[in-house]
Amino acid sequence: MSTAGITPSTSPRQASAPSMKIDVWADIMCPWCYMGKRRLEEAVQSFTGASHMENRSIEVEFHSFELAPELPPGQTQSVLDFNVANRGMSPDQAATLLEEVTERGRGLGLDLNFDTALLTNTSRAHQLIHYSKAHGKQLEAEEAVFAAYFTHGRNVSHLEQLGQIAEGIGLDRDDAVRALQAEEHLEAVRSDQAAAGSYGIRSVPFFVIDGKYGLAGLQDASVMAEALDKAWSERSLTAHSKP
Repeated sequence: MSTAGITPSTSPRQASAPSMKIDVWADIMCPWCYMGKRRLEEAVQSFTGASHMENRSIEVEFHSFELAPELPPGQTQSVLDFNVANRGMSPDQAATLLEEVTERGRGLGLDLNFDTALLTNTSRAHQLIHYSKAHGKQLEAEEAVFAAYFTHGRNVSHLEQLGQIAEGIGLDRDDAVRALQAEEHLEAVRSDQAAAGSYGIRSVPFFVIDGKYGLAGLQDASVMAEALDKAWSERSLTAHSKP
């Protein structure tokens, strides 16, 4: 992933010039969220490279959203079995759907391996992402947890697995595990979910651009880039109209 023009966020929903803020609600078990992250990266690259006259930059912050908070922490289940048990699909229908999603992910360069993905409670994974944010590595953590879940079949509710993910992005493994055991960032996860409720967000991915424009679901990169252009233009007009 190229992060040209992307500034990691350290403070929720505050956009400071010249960067423009994008808030993203996502769950790391959601393939559309992983694909949406790639589309957002494409859109940001297009947006920041579109003009040599402006120093365009984007500040991105990911927010926690749990699609299946009722799952018992520590327990795992295959994605196919979950779809059959909870979404009224036959095994063949579930397998066909996962094949189609896998193919869409492949088109974005993602290896979505549903044969090994371990569906589980994601609260601890989201807490790790908040821990990483506090250490300036939220974007790296988001990517690492997505890859751990979808590509490598790792249990993202397991403390030791999450500690290894933290270490893999340059953080202190033992301190990360300690923070997760103490649930130091659980309140931040709950705050994100409460904010989603205030926005009326019921599904993810969901993107809020500059605190004003919402984009729901998996969008084409061109649509996202257009929305960024529109929001940036309005910011510029507002700035120029001030006395």
